[in-house]
Amino acid sequence: MGILSLLLQGAVGAPVLAEDGSDSTRPSHPEIHGSIGIRLLEASSNRRDDPRALLYIVDHMNPDNRISRRLEVKNSSATAQHVTVYAGAAEIVHNEFVPVADRHANELSSWVSIDPAEFIVPPNGRAPLKATINIPKSASKGERYGAIWAEVESSSPSKANENVKMVNRVGIRIYLDVGPGGDPPSEFSIEQLTPGRTEDGMPVVKATIHNTGERALDMSGKLWLSEGPGGLKAGPFPAQTGTTLAPGDSAPVMVMLDHRLPDGPWKVRLLMESGRVHHEATGTLTFPAKNAAWGLPALLDSFLPQPLILIGAIAAGTLLLVLTIYLRRRNRRRVAC
Repeated sequence: MGILSLLLQGAVGAPVLAEDGSDSTRPSHPEIHGSIGIRLLEASSNRRDDPRALLYIVDHMNPDNRISRRLEVKNSSATAQHVTVYAGAAEIVHNEFVPVADRHANELSSWVSIDPAEFIVPPNGRAPLKATINIPKSASKGERYGAIWAEVESSSPSKANENVKMVNRVGIRIYLDVGPGGDPPSEFSIEQLTPGRTEDGMPVVKATIHNTGERALDMSGKLWLSEGPGGLKAGPFPAQTGTTLAPGDSAPVMVMLDHRLPDGPWKVRLLMESGRVHHEATGTLTFPAKNAAWGLPALLDSFLPQPLILIGAIAAGTLLLVLTIYLRRRNRRRVAC
């Protein structure tokens, strides 16, 4: 039996994982006939200030422990829908979070239980459910990726394709780290800002982001321009969504701007964030005059992440203190002579 997979927008309005692994965060029409949505209703008590943990299941657990999360499925169609909910494995490929064809490709799917796993959602109605993740005592250290899927099947409306089933599904991502002790650090750096123009002349800024921490990151951000020709200001402009970085990986993040902007020079400010981790890069840039071209990288005021800046400030202060003590002692020797 053939299966046609459809990309759906979550009717509840929260970003959800679509079948191809992308997030349906762009504006769309959630009230499409027959659509379903799924959303997370709670986060860990120690992550309620983490924007990612309000959208996805993001957590760290020790072996031989368990967590539960409340979820909700919404049916925005005018007919009742039979929904099946289950967990499946996922991975990060080419800086994208994507589901794996084999839903049991990692242990995560076997650790997740759904209650209830099947139910009927009334027309334009909602249904609550609970996901429980049990970590076995023998679980090895490391971060696992997966998703909790809500799936609806329906027969093809075409008589010529009566043997074809339409499978609609949306999901909530899972980022689960397992290991003794606390949550491994999440961190990143902004390494370069490069101005350019697309083939049709749209100005664009490309930021290179490096995951320097030990957990996967979902990047988002905004860019502002100021002190342009004639004192112009512009922004904020949103950075593209959908970039997920595994630990140690780097990737470009693009920010599309307004075609009416002059070349510059401009003062640029870029804010990038993933959950509770956020950094800024500021500097000066000029867009190239030609289409389909990149300009010189921005002259950054500082590209060091905040912890390194703090360490540098402490080191400089310590050096200044040592130098002051040395000079005082030397002056005392001279007076004594």
